[in-house]
Amino acid sequence: MDDERKGEDIAEQAAAWIMRLTCDDETERARAQAGFAAWKAADARHAVAAARIESFVGSVQDMRQDAGDNLRPVHAALNAAHEGTRRQRRRTSARRIGGVLLLACALAVPAWLALQGGQPVHLLADLRSSEGQWITHTLTDGSRITLSGVSAVNLRYDEHNRTIDLLHGEILVDVAKDAARPFLVRTPLATIRALGTRFAVTHQDDASVLDMFESRVSVHTHAAHSKPEDLVVEAGQRVRLGQRGVDRIEAIDATRTEEGWRSHRLVIRDRPLPEVLEQLMRHRRGRIHYDAAELAHIRVSGVLPLDDTDQALQLLQTNFPELRMRFLTARWVWVGLQAGG
Repeated sequence: MDDERKGEDIAEQAAAWIMRLTCDDETERARAQAGFAAWKAADARHAVAAARIESFVGSVQDMRQDAGDNLRPVHAALNAAHEGTRRQRRRTSARRIGGVLLLACALAVPAWLALQGGQPVHLLADLRSSEGQWITHTLTDGSRITLSGVSAVNLRYDEHNRTIDLLHGEILVDVAKDAARPFLVRTPLATIRALGTRFAVTHQDDASVLDMFESRVSVHTHAAHSKPEDLVVEAGQRVRLGQRGVDRIEAIDATRTEEGWRSHRLVIRDRPLPEVLEQLMRHRRGRIHYDAAELAHIRVSGVLPLDDTDQALQLLQTNFPELRMRFLTARWVWVGLQAGG
C-alpha cells in the first residue's frame, strides 16, 4: 500500500476511533479504550495520530461536562469528520465498519448533520448548491441568481409574482425589470420586494441578512416573536434580521462587498469571529468547531478567500495569535483560544 493510501486509511481509522471513544454508551467507550491502545501500538504512524486523537477526545469530554451531557454539538463535529473521510473512500466503506456498536453510535447522529447543517427538505429544493460551490442560474424572466456554499431555494413564478423562497444559505440576485410582476425574496423572517436591483440575502439558523448593492428594496418583517415592520433599504446598507425583527442597520461599501461576492471572497468589517467562522463553514467540506461565546469578543475586519478555507483560517490565526487551531483531518478543525488567551 502506498504512503498516500496508508495516510487515508489512518485518517479514516482516526475518525472512527474518535466516534467510538466519545460514544454515549459508557460500556462501549471502555471497550474502545482497550482497542485504541492496541491500535496505537501497532504502527508508529498510529502513535502520531493517537496524540491528536487524545487531544480532541479530551476537548470533547470537557464539552460533555460543560454542556451537561448535551452532546448534540459534539456529535455534529464528530459526524462531519467521519462523513468526510467516509466519502473519500466510499468504494471500500463496507470493510471499514468497525462493528455493530460503532455503527449504532454513528446512526444515533441526526442525518441532517451530513448535509453540513442543512435540512433533508433541501434535497427537494428547486435549486441547491453544496460546500464550496458557486452556481449561477438565469431564470425564465431573465433575472440571475447565484447560490453560494450550502444553499437552497424554491422558485414560485406565476402571472402575478416572481418569488424566491430562500430556505438556507446565501444568494446574490440581479433582478430583471417587470413592472407587471414584483420580484420577492422570502426567508422565514422577512419578505424583500424589488423591481430592478442587485442585492444579496443570507439566511442561516435564526437570522437573515440583506446586503444592498444597487437601487432599493422594501422589507416586510414577519418574525414569530415581533410585530411586523416595513422599511426601505437603500444601496450601501446592510440589514440584519432576527427573531425579534430588525436587529441592526449599518453602512457597507457596496462596490467592494459585491466585488468580493463575485470573486468568491468574504469582505468583513468589524464582525464577531463566530459570524465569520459560520460563513466559512458553509464553504468548507467539513466542520469548523468552536465555542461562539468564547470567541465572541474577537472582531474581524478584512478580506478572506472562500475558495480556500484553509488559507482563510491561517490568515485569521496570523492576525489573531491568541487563537489556537487544531486539525485532526483536512475536514475537521477545532478553533479556540490559547491557554490564558
